[in-house]
Amino acid sequence: MIATDGLSLEQAPPLDLPLRLFLTAPLFAAAAGVLLLWQADVVLATRWSPAALAATHLLTVGFLGMVMVGASLQMLPVLVGAPVPAVRPVAGAVHMLLGIGATGLAAGLLGGGPWPLAIGAATAALGFGIAALGLLLALWRARRRGTGLRGFPLPMLALMVAVALGAMLTLALLGWLVLPRLLDWVNLHAAWGLFGWVGLLVLTVGVQVVPLFHVTPAYPVWVVRRLGPLLFLALLGLTLAALLPDSAGIPIAQLLGALLAAGFGAFAVLTLWLQAHGARARIDATLLHWWLAMAALLGAVGCWALGGSTELMGLLLLVGVGVGLPSGMLLKIVPFLCWFHLQSRQVALGRFDLRIPHMHRLLPERGARAQLALHAAALVFLLAGLLQPVFGRVGGALLALAALWLLALLVGSASRYRAAKRTLETTSAGTG
Repeated sequence: MIATDGLSLEQAPPLDLPLRLFLTAPLFAAAAGVLLLWQADVVLATRWSPAALAATHLLTVGFLGMVMVGASLQMLPVLVGAPVPAVRPVAGAVHMLLGIGATGLAAGLLGGGPWPLAIGAATAALGFGIAALGLLLALWRARRRGTGLRGFPLPMLALMVAVALGAMLTLALLGWLVLPRLLDWVNLHAAWGLFGWVGLLVLTVGVQVVPLFHVTPAYPVWVVRRLGPLLFLALLGLTLAALLPDSAGIPIAQLLGALLAAGFGAFAVLTLWLQAHGARARIDATLLHWWLAMAALLGAVGCWALGGSTELMGLLLLVGVGVGLPSGMLLKIVPFLCWFHLQSRQVALGRFDLRIPHMHRLLPERGARAQLALHAAALVFLLAGLLQPVFGRVGGALLALAALWLLALLVGSASRYRAAKRTLETTSAGTG
């Protein structure tokens, strides 16, 4: 059951727009899995290797970028009642640009030469910029009417900072810009991307969709109103600390890093607590994905507190949270959207004598649980791969298989939607 009270479902964009992003995203996660299958020893040895950077950008730009933008284009109008302006050309441009961007970045980092890297960085930046502008315009319109999603501008601003830092780093790698203390800027780029954009977006949207999808109590007011801005300020402080001499900057950065870890750790604990006290009795694949992602987030926080390796934290955050949580949300969002659009079409045609498929028929729970099992196994083997590369290769194969299984489930849901819609329209034309 999903609580839909207070949602502006009539403002949802046409189904094909978010769907094209959702159906393309798993291909990039599968590509990252194949890269791990091929070069797990290099990817997992150090996050600075070209192969590790290529896999990271396949996941962040290709998979995460498409899922997050597609979900934002879909959810923001529904939550705040204001559609994204020119949503069809925006979605089409973002889909194309992020696809080219992820491919170009990966090819350039794997030794394809400077031009694939430059083209990939430019198209990814343009794609994210168009998406952020469209979403911020929709939010501005909503605020003019007295509504709005609190805190949503912060992940969009964080995305722009991450994109700007990524563009600077690309220019430095190409030799077109001299950037002192390059590794500090790489760390900031990763922090603004993972904690700023992805982390704050999960936080901002999570406080809305967890009570809706899982019928839980609401998050505390301090989480809804204050936690996001506090974490954003911590990221700003980290950026300023990087400009200071090490004697002053390092202690400040450590303090702000502790604040970020505590903030996201608190969100994970609260989310698990709320879901444990929710009204829904059914433990489905989406809820299990949330549990696994929040456990991975807490694991990353613990790893940071104990001084663990950045490679371990990266795996927990990128694969455990960055792949797992969006995968779980897609397993719920896509069949819900298909069901909602079928219901709307049924009402428009007045064909109440025909039954439309329910969400679990559009995307069977058994298949969703199999996808969860593949993803969980991939994460376990990749973590073991930090100790023995052969396990990393198995983890890469499982990651690719989980992504392709996710794609098959989403394609199946879309196919059942089209078949049911065709039945509605054909029978209506026949009776007309």
